[in-house]
Amino acid sequence: MAYKSKEDNSTLLQTACAIVFMIFVFAYLYFFQSDLLSMIQHVLSGGTTHYDKTVGAVVITLVLYLVQMGARRLGGVGGDYYAFTYFPSLVLLTALTGVDPDFTDMPLRKFWLWFAPLAVVGYVASAVYLKARPASQSSRPASTVAGVLWKNLLVMAVMFIAVCLCGNSNAVFHYRLRMEGLLNSDEYEKALRVGEKSDDTDASLTMLRIYALSRSKQLGERLFEYPVVGGSDALLPGNDGVRCLFFPESRIFRRLSIRKKGVMRPMDYLLYIEKNGLAMKSATDYILCGYLLDRNLDGFVNAIRGKYNLTSSELPKHYKEALTLYTHLRANPVLVYHSEVMDADYADFQNLEKKYSDERERMSYVRDTYGDTYWFYYFYETGDAKPQ
Repeated sequence: MAYKSKEDNSTLLQTACAIVFMIFVFAYLYFFQSDLLSMIQHVLSGGTTHYDKTVGAVVITLVLYLVQMGARRLGGVGGDYYAFTYFPSLVLLTALTGVDPDFTDMPLRKFWLWFAPLAVVGYVASAVYLKARPASQSSRPASTVAGVLWKNLLVMAVMFIAVCLCGNSNAVFHYRLRMEGLLNSDEYEKALRVGEKSDDTDASLTMLRIYALSRSKQLGERLFEYPVVGGSDALLPGNDGVRCLFFPESRIFRRLSIRKKGVMRPMDYLLYIEKNGLAMKSATDYILCGYLLDRNLDGFVNAIRGKYNLTSSELPKHYKEALTLYTHLRANPVLVYHSEVMDADYADFQNLEKKYSDERERMSYVRDTYGDTYWFYYFYETGDAKPQ
């Protein structure tokens, strides 16, 4: 009877750990790492296969559970230490999700490619040694069932936290992955909602947003509603690390011209295709926004004349803001733009700036009211380009 009670307790412990393990792994893969796994499969298969996040999460969870079953059969750990039979599975999970954001050909980190097998071999060696060691009589009182269960669940919780810390959790990297997946499906509006409330960005994410805004015909209307970095070099992939992770870069260039970019910088390429009659219609907004990203108001004003009806109410918001700013900053403007609404808003913008002497306080209040305008970008956002 005592033997049966011990066996029941062992079954309870194993069942509880298995349930907790499978819930964590499935949720982690399905909700937090599905975009990353999709990218890994795309890169390693050369784009020939497609990752299904439900099927993928189920299959990987089952495979890792089978690894645990193999580790358990080796023996050597049990009772207070049973949770460590999940160690090899969680090491492999960490290796799978510990992706290098700056990878070239291989997304998985080289560290995990050698450390994960080494850790598994170390576990196996330890388990075999413990199994072969003669059992010792311990004078320590036996732990209660509840005590053993909670101790194992605590060990598993610590290992889960380690997986989350060591796996790739970079917010901007995950924004890029999610956006590229949505862009592949032509879901531009959904792509533009990715990370829209976050101030975290990089030049590659800026490039993806520029493309999505162009495809949804909102580039001149909404670009500066997002945090923007990189200047005009962030317009297109191929410069200073600006690139796609798995979205075909050729699709971006096909929207602009039949001519490939080569080694030219984005603005040089855009001006070249425009000058030689090789530019598609969408290249116009790319060029105008490139000037704005570089804070080159004179170049913007010279480029926009003849491209847009400056008296039209449909003139994109950021172009109105840039023209208003140019008119107020230049003593002898080549183009004078006035809009009753824009002039009033710009006057309020200036008054708000004068209201606060402390630089940080002023920037905070201006951001709250005008953070989605070109004016805020021109005067406050950091970047390589300086106001001109």
